[in-house]
Amino acid sequence: MGRTGSGVEVRDTSIRIKFVYKGETVRERLTINGKAMPPTAANLKFAHRQAALIRTAIDNGTFTWEHFFPESKRALQAAQENDDSLGTLADTWLKAQGTLSAATRDQYGTAVRFWKRVLGATTPLPKITHKVLAAKIGEYPWPSAKTHNNYLIALRGILALEYRGANAVNNPMIGIENMTVVKKLPDPLTIEERDRILDDIQTHYDIRIYAYFLFMFFTGLRPEEVIALRWSDIDWTHKVARIQRVRTFKGSERDGSKTHSVRDVDLVPQAVQALNLMKAFTYLLTTERDGDPDTSADVFQNPNTRRPWHDERSQRDHYWKPALKRQGIRWRRPYNTRHTFATTALMTGVAPAYIADQLGHSLKMLLDRYARWIPVNDKGSAKAMLAAALGANSSHESPAKRQS
Repeated sequence: MGRTGSGVEVRDTSIRIKFVYKGETVRERLTINGKAMPPTAANLKFAHRQAALIRTAIDNGTFTWEHFFPESKRALQAAQENDDSLGTLADTWLKAQGTLSAATRDQYGTAVRFWKRVLGATTPLPKITHKVLAAKIGEYPWPSAKTHNNYLIALRGILALEYRGANAVNNPMIGIENMTVVKKLPDPLTIEERDRILDDIQTHYDIRIYAYFLFMFFTGLRPEEVIALRWSDIDWTHKVARIQRVRTFKGSERDGSKTHSVRDVDLVPQAVQALNLMKAFTYLLTTERDGDPDTSADVFQNPNTRRPWHDERSQRDHYWKPALKRQGIRWRRPYNTRHTFATTALMTGVAPAYIADQLGHSLKMLLDRYARWIPVNDKGSAKAMLAAALGANSSHESPAKRQS
């Protein structure tokens, strides 16, 4: 029959807790991952602590089946009665995210819709066990490790709303890890490919398209930084562009670069040429922003609409892609103009720290991504250069010279 005491009942292979809730005497079996908790000494200590916590929670009016017995039938029934479903919790989580960029909110919304479809929007939370999650996540054909990890971020946030405090140990996401993201090496274009693309675009398209890609190649800016550039950001005296906003999703803007910082980028002659080409089209324009009708216009514009670019898709699909195809050049994204700028500068001996500043990277990040494009002298010439550098203007002669 087993022993009883303090509300704990010990069976041959399991432990039950007996208590009175809303006038009804109930017995609930303790489980671990769906299996009966064996009556070991450690588990019995745990059971007695749980029994005491249950009595306290009942007295305080805070007892819930989902918290103390998430795998019981009563927990499932309570979840259904309270609409404690994945869909309801996911919607609550999405609303609780506060102010987000349009792109981030769209990504979260996509992830929420995905989990509602895969796990079932009406599925009670107690039915979403670790075993269920591991199976669903493991069998899904993820297109990339990055997508897998981004969707798990949303699911962790959703379930963390329910499993918090003392209940956090029951979170079914425990033990489900991110995939390892293997970063691809930069894939720059060669100088010869760069020039062929620019020649092709200059031949086949409006001069504004040529100016756009010329500026991309010779500044190393991200596409979302280029399309958000305004004439008020250009310092003509010092040939500098201030990068202080991005346009990322359906025309939405936010201040700061991708790294949420402002930086000044030096403009080489080709970049200044691109700006001069655009002067005839947009320099004297103004646009209304935030109620101010006389705000500096965007530098670059779509020649078909004569309006600023919303994002990079039109430039990529209508101009970049056909140019590469005509030239027989292997596909790379327009973003790779940035890699081309960085690698070309490094291979010609420009200081890595300076290039890092231009790109808005830390020096460490630059070296992690582009170290293989930094030229290395052979050991002999490197040693000679070191000796010359250290010995220049030195009042201390080498031992050999002192003896001669």
